[in-house]
Amino acid sequence: MARNISRRDFSKRLAGAAALLALSPSWRTPAFGRSLHNDLKNLRGELLFDDDVLRAAADDFGRVVHKKAAAMLRPGDAQDITKIVQYANRQGLKVAMRGQGHSFFGQTQVDGGVVIDSSSLNSVRIAKSGTGWTAEIGPGARWHQVLMAANAQKLTVPVVTDTFLSVGGTISTGGFGVTTYSRGLQVDHVQELEVVTGEGQAVTCSDQSNSDLFNAMLGGLGQYGIITKVVMRLMEAPTNVLFIKMDYDDFQAASADLAVLAKDGRFHHLDGRGVGRPGGGVDYYVEGGAFYDAPNTPDEGEHTAGLKFTRKTTTVMTYEQYFRREEVCGACTTPQQKPFVYLCIPSSRYVEYTSGILGSRTESAFLIPRMSAWRRNVIKRPLTRMPNEDIIYRFQLSRAWPAGTDTQSMIALNRTLYERARDMGGFRMTSSAIPMTQADWSRHYGPVWSMVQSAKRRYDPKNVLTPGYDMFPA
Repeated sequence: MARNISRRDFSKRLAGAAALLALSPSWRTPAFGRSLHNDLKNLRGELLFDDDVLRAAADDFGRVVHKKAAAMLRPGDAQDITKIVQYANRQGLKVAMRGQGHSFFGQTQVDGGVVIDSSSLNSVRIAKSGTGWTAEIGPGARWHQVLMAANAQKLTVPVVTDTFLSVGGTISTGGFGVTTYSRGLQVDHVQELEVVTGEGQAVTCSDQSNSDLFNAMLGGLGQYGIITKVVMRLMEAPTNVLFIKMDYDDFQAASADLAVLAKDGRFHHLDGRGVGRPGGGVDYYVEGGAFYDAPNTPDEGEHTAGLKFTRKTTTVMTYEQYFRREEVCGACTTPQQKPFVYLCIPSSRYVEYTSGILGSRTESAFLIPRMSAWRRNVIKRPLTRMPNEDIIYRFQLSRAWPAGTDTQSMIALNRTLYERARDMGGFRMTSSAIPMTQADWSRHYGPVWSMVQSAKRRYDPKNVLTPGYDMFPA
């Protein structure tokens, strides 16, 4: 059971933790100074050392990497984060923010440092200004909370992602969803951020103020600061959704129809998925959602004309039913290792790339793919790297390994498939389970790598934040 401790006990516990860490070469062993008492007084949140809490934070959705922190901070406000980051700078401590733990390769874990649990910063406020409606959101809020609060005002966010994910987590990684093909990523709709930089300074940033930090934070993988508030533009919500699930026997036929739909824009919601057959193999389907205000129901025939599906299922939902249809992450609690890989592939190489994987028993082992087709011109933030073609595909390699699988070999396979995509002009996305070196990151960012390095030097010069990506090795 997690519990509060006094500042005096906290100092004693950290001193003890430092001694224990010194016995374990796999853990970082920073010199926790006597200034700790002063640095962390008057916290509104709590610092936790309970072993159960720290073991839980040493895990994530992927269940491959396990790095145990020395302490967890559950902040009461942004000032608590400022204090811990300032202390970390003085003591050589690593710090990372953790939302729902939906990373695949330990990206939000810290070896011997401090993990900040964002769930305590979960406020949602719907506000109207001269530029329209916005949502002011704490980083630990889940998108479900945001959608419910917005929908009460007949509003919604432009890009709907999995509603069980945290706001800070998806904004840090770009944030894609079922409307991305025509509306871009979530970061394309953020108006303002409040951030604690790697130096421990509280900064408000936007396109008009501190724009270099703003663009570095949007999809910046937590390398330059910790998000403490997101201000996102809202738009009018529809009353209803005509939701059509179209089944395919062939992956490439489903993918081709996705590209057709991305180009002509007849749907608002657009996504493609695979589903395992009970007797083995994979079926594929495309989801199309047409948003509307009742009673102006869209014409179903117009929305499915010319598509190559084998059968379809049509459902009419209210908008709330629509965004609440997948509220729970069923795979999040399963014990299997799930080192997913998210890639963006140029459309000109997509068939070649995916056919190679799906045609190989080794490369397609345990694989349930997902796919989307997006318009490139709606994705605008500089750190969200994408192929330079009019239509690009998101290709998601989702695997849940059975017990006894050779983890090292499968991670090596992930790396091989990434390199193949990269050499075809593709890019990795989000927190994929792909080992990366700084040279890999330099190649990934290409023309904006200098921007990345400059932002790191300016806002996190002691390299305190988010070590799990190995972008700036200690």
